[in-house]
Amino acid sequence: MIQLLDGFHHDVVAIKALGVLTSEDYEQHLLPAIEAKLMDHATIKLWYEFGEGFEGVSVETLWDDAKLGFFHLTDFSRVAIITDNDLVASTASVLAYMVPCPVKVFSRMEVDNAQDWILHQDA
Repeated sequence: MIQLLDGFHHDVVAIKALGVLTSEDYEQHLLPAIEAKLMDHATIKLWYEFGEGFEGVSVETLWDDAKLGFFHLTDFSRVAIITDNDLVASTASVLAYMVPCPVKVFSRMEVDNAQDWILHQDA
């Protein structure tokens, strides 16, 4: 399940992943939120928080994630990933080398640092 989060800067799409992520989560929540922000901004920032209740992703969601990266590769100026899950953190750290924007992984105890970092104005 994807939960859209409020209280972030106008150019940030903020989500929290809980339970098992499905294709419907991407199609009904994440993609519309990204596309709505892109109507007002040339690039956006993504806050991707993995909650304590995160269990994983369905197989089709892996494909959706790949498509999201492919179609919106240059639409992100910065991506913050917040997780205490070692597998998610290590996977995100590896994938960060494959995208053209800064991606940083934070633990849940570093939320304040993550908020400061996501608001950093790009040069």
